[in-house]
Amino acid sequence: MTHSLRILGLAAALAAPSVLAAQAAVDKPVSFGVSGGVSMPTGVLDDEAESGFAVAGHLYYKPVGVTALRFRGDVSYDRWGIERRLTGGAVTANLRALGIMANAMFDVASSSSSTVTPYLLGGVGLVSAEVTARTGSARRSESDTNLGIQLGGGLTFQLSGFSTFLEAKYVNAFTEGDNATWIPITFGVRF
Repeated sequence: MTHSLRILGLAAALAAPSVLAAQAAVDKPVSFGVSGGVSMPTGVLDDEAESGFAVAGHLYYKPVGVTALRFRGDVSYDRWGIERRLTGGAVTANLRALGIMANAMFDVASSSSSTVTPYLLGGVGLVSAEVTARTGSARRSESDTNLGIQLGGGLTFQLSGFSTFLEAKYVNAFTEGDNATWIPITFGVRF
């Protein structure tokens, strides 16, 4: 019996720091993250571009004493390929979007013992888009910077000392004529 109690005590002593570290990661006022995944063009952009990839860096700020509200700054890079066959040959192009967004995040209430927390986010910022096209040996680039917004949500998975998240967003860059829209679905880590 005393052997079992010693083992139980040792297990509790070993588990306590990891639980406290996980709690500390949640309560930190400033934290960082990275994410990556697939970026799916929608609307007019979907008529031209194929699915691509998205990568991003994140800076989180959680005000002290506020439980459900966080803020996050994003620097994101999305890239898609475009291939079009013409009578004179094939045109190959790459479209990239570099975004800087400021977001408000709202954590949806869940049980206090849950390690999974759903959240909603909305943000505004700037999106710089560039198209680079190649036809044979000719190369041409055009770029433009516009206002952008994003709305989405995700799930945060709390682990020992850090958290991971799965997120989907709808991004709209207000370009001349038709807006450019896409949906990045990413997986990330927050430290």
